[in-house]
Amino acid sequence: MADSAANNAIRPATRKQRWTWAVQIFVVLLLLWLLLNGLDRFLAGLLAAAAGAGLGAWLVSGQPHPWKPHRLIWFAGFFLWESFKGGVDVAWRAMHPGLKINPCFSSHCIDLPTGQPRTLMVATVSLLPGTLSADLSEDGRDLEIHALMPEAMASVERLEAWVAWLFSIES
Repeated sequence: MADSAANNAIRPATRKQRWTWAVQIFVVLLLLWLLLNGLDRFLAGLLAAAAGAGLGAWLVSGQPHPWKPHRLIWFAGFFLWESFKGGVDVAWRAMHPGLKINPCFSSHCIDLPTGQPRTLMVATVSLLPGTLSADLSEDGRDLEIHALMPEAMASVERLEAWVAWLFSIES
């Protein structure tokens, strides 16, 4: 029993892991800056990306989960597509108020490890079509989700699979 508790404890990150994570986050933040602002105020974007990555690497508790940069592109595509579908769904329902909905609350047990994978999952579930994060249990494993239709919960399962894939987590 003591061995399993020791194995489940969050180990502090090594310096190399934090540097690797900081460089990856720096690149992502800088690319995001360039995407949104172009080359306008590039120095400000460079400083903001460096500050965000540095503070994140310094302040994040536990061990950063490694992720593969090329997978981030695919995850971004999934995320943008699901966000687009969510926007279209909301607009369609606003223009057709007679559409039937069957709102419900559903609990989803998150099988992702604590830290970045679980945080990413909880942060992005509200941008899926017809879903909204309503509550998270104290231990961070059970996510209460409000859905416009029970079928919307299938997108939550897909999101969790994508996040696991991004972070190379075996299920």
